[in-house]
Amino acid sequence: MSEPTATTGQDRSGQHDLVARSWALQNKLYRRILSADPADPDAPVRLFAEGFQQIVARLPALERATRSLVYNLTVKAVFDPLRREREPNLHTRMRGIRGHMITNPSDYLSLIAAAHPDTWVAPVRANGIAVDERLLLVPGPPTPDQRPTAWLCRDPDLVMEHCDLWWETQRQAVPIREVPGFIALTERQLEVAALLGQGAKDATIARRLGVSPRTVTYDVARLLDSFGVGTRWEGGMVLGRACPPGLAG
Repeated sequence: MSEPTATTGQDRSGQHDLVARSWALQNKLYRRILSADPADPDAPVRLFAEGFQQIVARLPALERATRSLVYNLTVKAVFDPLRREREPNLHTRMRGIRGHMITNPSDYLSLIAAAHPDTWVAPVRANGIAVDERLLLVPGPPTPDQRPTAWLCRDPDLVMEHCDLWWETQRQAVPIREVPGFIALTERQLEVAALLGQGAKDATIARRLGVSPRTVTYDVARLLDSFGVGTRWEGGMVLGRACPPGLAG
């Protein structure tokens, strides 16, 4: 899928600056995480959750604590086949929270748009979600058994560095539905995508969803078009990139 913006010399200079700032911020955050005292409940950096499923399960609490702003930078947006982000996303939109997710171009942006319709697309080199310019949720080092971790940072300087980075990235971004190759997907097609990711055949998908095999064939073709590929095998590879194994269950 194409990059969303042209790259003039000035654009490239700006992108290089954002890369440098992104790495600098991530290094600061990583050092703070490694030096955090887990026994201190008032520490400026503390553990939020471990493992994909626990992180996803705790995000609604963070959404409820958000009053007006959320600035989300995501290097790799993912597709959750169980759609666990749907309810908090709906609450966010209903409450008129300002800000949105910005993520990198990928071959499964149509899946991401169905779950996160307010997403914008631009080159992103740092992960983090700033809430009300007072909290920052960031990934940390994996656990010894290689589960991902998420950490909350209350350091105002680091939070504002992330917010400034979001604003600079947003200037280069475009709405996800304006990215070349975007195809709008239906709720049923998202369910088909989830079952395809489990390796289900058309007949099984039709039986599970209570639709005709012909309908499933159409939905699979629509998904493959949205991925920019021509075969189910290639589509399976795209779905594998879209959905980390830890989110599948």
